[in-house]
Amino acid sequence: MKQQLWKARKWGLLGASTLLLASTVFGACAKEEGGTAEGTAPAAATASAKPAEPMEITWMPLPTGAQVNSYAQQYIEKKFNVKINPILNPITGYTDKQRIILSSNEIPDIFYVPESQSLYKYAAQGLLAEVPVDAIKKSAPDTYAMLNTNAPQAWYYSNYNGKNYGLPTVYHLGRYNAKQAWREDLLKKAGVDKIPETLEEFEAAFAKLKQIGVYGMSTIGNSYYAQFHTVFGAFGVLPPQWMVKDGKVVNAAVQPEAKQALTLLADWFKKGYIDPEFVTGKDLDVKFVNGKVAFLDSNAYTATLPTNPNSHISKARKIDPNANVVFGPLPKGPAGQHGWAWGTAGHILAFGKQLKDQPEKLAKILEIINAIQNDEETYLAMTWGEKGKHYDLVDPAKGPEAGLKRLPPYDDEAKLSTEGLFDSVGLTTVFADQGNPALFEKFTDKETSKLRSMYDGAVSDIFGKPDVLTSSGKYWGDLTKLKIDTYAAIVFGNKPVSAFDDFVKQWYSMGGTELEKEANDMYNSMKK
Repeated sequence: MKQQLWKARKWGLLGASTLLLASTVFGACAKEEGGTAEGTAPAAATASAKPAEPMEITWMPLPTGAQVNSYAQQYIEKKFNVKINPILNPITGYTDKQRIILSSNEIPDIFYVPESQSLYKYAAQGLLAEVPVDAIKKSAPDTYAMLNTNAPQAWYYSNYNGKNYGLPTVYHLGRYNAKQAWREDLLKKAGVDKIPETLEEFEAAFAKLKQIGVYGMSTIGNSYYAQFHTVFGAFGVLPPQWMVKDGKVVNAAVQPEAKQALTLLADWFKKGYIDPEFVTGKDLDVKFVNGKVAFLDSNAYTATLPTNPNSHISKARKIDPNANVVFGPLPKGPAGQHGWAWGTAGHILAFGKQLKDQPEKLAKILEIINAIQNDEETYLAMTWGEKGKHYDLVDPAKGPEAGLKRLPPYDDEAKLSTEGLFDSVGLTTVFADQGNPALFEKFTDKETSKLRSMYDGAVSDIFGKPDVLTSSGKYWGDLTKLKIDTYAAIVFGNKPVSAFDDFVKQWYSMGGTELEKEANDMYNSMKK
């Protein structure tokens, strides 16, 4: 989700075979293969006759540097015979700007909502049109199928009081756990010839690393999610995610297994195996690159690529030519190996309340999104752009199997975004968020795909995001702060491990009881 993964998640970035390219040669393939990742005809191909005048759509897409009449906007307008009135905003202040626009009653026809809590507020205020799931199934059948296959928990995000108020999206890279990276050169220097695989082997390696003045590990200590996630995962929990235990939904933060993990971590800290500055979550990459810490539990899958000048291995070798960075497996604990990942559900595309009286516009927008996310030709145009202008093949001799690359000046993401194209790897679209994972994988070089899935064993929150419950807005901020502070204090030795029991009582008294009830109600209702 890799430090970049945790950050990218917020905006769905975080966070990308014979391919159909936007050219004459590859365009012919689409007609032969049906045009979509599911092998069905694109919705656009079966739409009714185009209206004489373009349908106007007010669209507030993902936060971006896109310009009015961008390449992406013009592509949609021409392909679907619509006129888009875009409301464009950068990431900074996006949510505040959105709330101001909605409060003025200038409600966009479609707009991107990053978090479920915002959607719930908008729905409660009567600002949204209900979007029956059957309407999505009818007008965006490929997206409906894609969500059910790749991110069924996403339907929790758009559900408010038993009704669906938007189109949830997928977060493909959320299926992979962050990579566990080791400074192999430091391990060998300390006399450790094997990459550790169990908690016992981790501890033995940390003891030897201490003898050469190197901390065994650090973590993103100020993160409610990533704080020592590797060690907690080895005990079968990941605080504060929701999980099913003995047939009931419970929060991992208050489970006995979390106390067991804290007991081990407190012991490691006391022995000097953990960098004491873990609590700040700062300079983790710098310390790893400089050889101050040997194991880091949150790394990008590019960390081991010497061809990437910004990778950990490249930066480390500028300091020490003999430095080496390798990935290792998630540690096995008493409960077995548990690779926790954020989850595959993403965000929500919501629809203004006016669309409840304009079913034809709602259907048209769903049709467009269905094509952007699933039709190969449209997806390619909306993620990579125009061949020869925005991108080209990495290796023409190998074909699309080797992946695609950005062409100057569009290898600069700031310049790329002005075109209405989102990121350098073709994962996300500005107007429809992320598309079909099968298409993303087709356009990604296979070596990169292998790195992402290396040592993977992902288990995720049953809801995808732990704060999707209706009352999360009331309690979640205080509860996550309580968790971060208490756990850090126990590991640091400022509080005894027995303080965990008091933490559990406080958690439930500060809203945990109500949230647990809502979690069970939501889980049971969505299973029906």
